[in-house]
Amino acid sequence: MIEASVLNKFSETPYVFISFEIMFERETSARYKSLERTASKGVSLWIVQDEVRAQQLQVENFLQSSNKFLLPLASAGVGSLKDERLRDRLGIPDEKKVAIVIGSVYGWSMISQIIKSVVDWPEEWVLIIHERYGRTSELLAVEVAAVENLINCKIFISDVATETVDDMGSILAGVSVGLAFYEADFKGPYTGKNLVYLGLSSGKINTYLRYGVPVIINEIGLYAEETRLYRFGCVVELPEQIPDKLDEIDHEEYRINARNYFAKKLDFNIYSNDIWSRLLSSMERI
Repeated sequence: MIEASVLNKFSETPYVFISFEIMFERETSARYKSLERTASKGVSLWIVQDEVRAQQLQVENFLQSSNKFLLPLASAGVGSLKDERLRDRLGIPDEKKVAIVIGSVYGWSMISQIIKSVVDWPEEWVLIIHERYGRTSELLAVEVAAVENLINCKIFISDVATETVDDMGSILAGVSVGLAFYEADFKGPYTGKNLVYLGLSSGKINTYLRYGVPVIINEIGLYAEETRLYRFGCVVELPEQIPDKLDEIDHEEYRINARNYFAKKLDFNIYSNDIWSRLLSSMERI
């Protein structure tokens, strides 16, 4: 955005600020935010995921509400599950029910607590852990070593790399529930208040719902509220409570609600025409 603001001074070409992460002054520096705020002054449009994050970003960057556009972090179109399934490649028997963790597996994702909870899961349930870039075994070497007796019987590790969310059809085929837990650790600007005000910016949750996979999540604000309201999953306080919800969530109602929520609330196609109109309007004002 800073580079775009400089180019704008020479060409007067409008520029748009798309916010995926919110950098807070207290977690970066006054100098860092000064540059970002200066560049923010000239944006024709700023895009953020929801009202929760919009409020924080507006305060942090001194943005005008009239230029705001709310766009949940989600892909275009409902996802299609594939016949080729990751669970089959991992050797999971057909009679087993599968829960999965996808995406980042760093500490703030509460992955260690999720893994520890598997000991208490019902016998018919197993867990797949799928880190996006295929480094699951590498990143979870310590955690996996601690539950070695559960590997390939209750816990299955996927080291398959996926390029885009459109490749998730085989990963999520045959999966009954997606797990998404967030805990701000304040170890850096990305995992502090940026997670406290998560809003609708969870790529994990949005991807699960796109493929009709209901979720179990923790108390993370807006998405916890939406989960309860639209019944596309269950909300718990801690990963230790996952076993209590597995059998409850394994019903067609939750799967239907998950897909419907994505189609009606998240699908990028819902917003694309409005965004394009706003962009054209910005160009016409040159």
